[in-house]
Amino acid sequence: MKHREKKCEKHWADEFDQLEAASREIQVPSAPPGEFESILAEMTRRGIKPRIRKELKHDK
Repeated sequence: MKHREKKCEKHWADEFDQLEAASREIQVPSAPPGEFESILAEMTRRGIKPRIRKELKHDK
């Protein structure tokens, strides 16, 4: 059983290394100008309170 677990761990470690190497090459595009503001405006329109704002207020 231990041999199978080690083999499985090695498989997942190898796969993780491959994914990590591939993700380094990918460049994520920046958000379009005003995207964040439009999301916040839509949340306000729907009555959704961003959780991060509450957390920031408590930290001050």
